[in-house]
Amino acid sequence: MFVGHEFLAFALAGWGALQVGCSDRTALHAGVVAAVAALLPDLDVVYAVGTYAVAVAGGAPLGWDAFWGVANATHRVVTHTLPTGGVATLWLAAAVAVGRRRSPGADRGRSGSTAAVTLAGAAAAGAALLLAGFRAAVSPSAAVVAAGFLACVAAAGWVLAARVGLSTMGVTAAAGVGFLSHPFGDVFLAAPPPLFSPFEPVVWAGRVSLAADPTLDLLGVLAVELLAVWLGVAAFTRVAGDRMGHIDRLRDAFDRRAAAGLAYAPAAVVLPRPTIVDAHVLGATVVPLAAVVGVWAGYASFRRDGGATAGRVGAAVAGFLAGLAALTLAGVAYTVAYVVAI
Repeated sequence: MFVGHEFLAFALAGWGALQVGCSDRTALHAGVVAAVAALLPDLDVVYAVGTYAVAVAGGAPLGWDAFWGVANATHRVVTHTLPTGGVATLWLAAAVAVGRRRSPGADRGRSGSTAAVTLAGAAAAGAALLLAGFRAAVSPSAAVVAAGFLACVAAAGWVLAARVGLSTMGVTAAAGVGFLSHPFGDVFLAAPPPLFSPFEPVVWAGRVSLAADPTLDLLGVLAVELLAVWLGVAAFTRVAGDRMGHIDRLRDAFDRRAAAGLAYAPAAVVLPRPTIVDAHVLGATVVPLAAVVGVWAGYASFRRDGGATAGRVGAAVAGFLAGLAALTLAGVAYTVAYVVAI
């Protein structure tokens, strides 16, 4: 769900903003803030790589299972929890509010100052409580990771301050969608993160299995991921149709080249059967196929538009959507061939 988190958060925030009467532009900005917030919890995988490298130098084995076994102690346990998400929401909103107060030409009225100070105070208090909890209940290194994560969140909020036209409440709501939805996107590939860490009893311990057959289980995860991406794409085409080049509606985006994804069906009997443990067998073969289709369709679109600057945006969008459609068709074709084969 490294990709699905962001697309789902964009869809939830974007459609939600439209439902309460916001303009397309406001909904677009809400979706962007939510997507950024949904991305940030996974950035600590950089720290996890460093942690694993140290462990390997000390004799730990190489491999995906070994990597996640080492990394998850300070990866999902720290950033993929609801308390951390709640505090991160406050930090991002506070950084946006303070960043706006310091930008040239900003309205420095009393209400804006009060909101910035209030959010900053709540964020600082929440961080103090959270870091103390991680230090006491998990480890000092977990507290350090949490502090680094919140610093990254604040930096992201500072960057977003001058780029999104949302009210302080809108930023807070959109950020909350991203941060608080993130933990629930990981329940299909691994054991769920400890939702209330560092203050929790364990309330959800087992991953969600979508099928008894291990390969069908993985294909179900692929379907969930693709659904999340398509929801985000549909929301984007709704709120940003004027930015899509020559593609104004989702139904206009389908390129016949995407049918090349159906050629992936023989992989069900030619390749080793992938499972959650060795999902790379699926990902490392089907994603390159989709990428080739995307480049093919994007280049064709670019040539059709004569290489104009405006056409580059449309070409990029056309290529992405053709690749996504090819990936979806490949997944369907593989699943049908697999079911027939077994």
